[in-house]
Amino acid sequence: MQRKQAGIAVIWLALVSGAALAADHADAPGTKGDHGDHAADITDVFIFRAAGKLVGAINITGAPVPQTRVDGPTGRFDPQVIFTYHIDSNCDGKPDTDVNVRFGLNSLGKIGVQLENLPGAGATLVSGPVETVNTTPSGLKFFAGLKDDPFFFDFVGFTATEASFGAEDQPPTGQLLFDNKRDSFGARNITAIVFEMDQAAATKGSSKICVFATSGRLMQ
Repeated sequence: MQRKQAGIAVIWLALVSGAALAADHADAPGTKGDHGDHAADITDVFIFRAAGKLVGAINITGAPVPQTRVDGPTGRFDPQVIFTYHIDSNCDGKPDTDVNVRFGLNSLGKIGVQLENLPGAGATLVSGPVETVNTTPSGLKFFAGLKDDPFFFDFVGFTATEASFGAEDQPPTGQLLFDNKRDSFGARNITAIVFEMDQAAATKGSSKICVFATSGRLMQ
């Protein structure tokens, strides 16, 4: 099997702060067009602290605004796509832990999610059905399924602001036309992979942590 990289997003978190995120929302070249690999698209990467644990998340299968997102299971849970949440515990640019995520079908044809190397999970591999909050042997929670897209952006305002600058060869006369009450991602769905991690196991004693996520497609 070969693995073809399809997407990447990067963030870091100082453990004295609350949360961090990064987003691309389908601006990676391989996700564009009718034949883009939307099942491998990473739209956002998150890490934050909650209840004494670190919580990581990868949001996937986005679509360029203002197109409608595909909410059915076909295309969202592709067993040939691997998502990897890379944990760089000392922020030296080299991952110390790779959490691999894959989807698949069981003998009854039900879709499930499998996580490998989840810090503090109590097992190398943990799995469970999608659209369900699952629990690892050590009590950590993980989930994969449909959620409201948390990304906030006024695409209408952006387009209007861009248009107000006119031609490139003219002096800039544009104005900001954003509305902080207008969310182009409101009421849109995203597929979220969310998982708790033991903080000590994930950070290895470091005071900050850097994470990034990649997606790849298995090629025969």
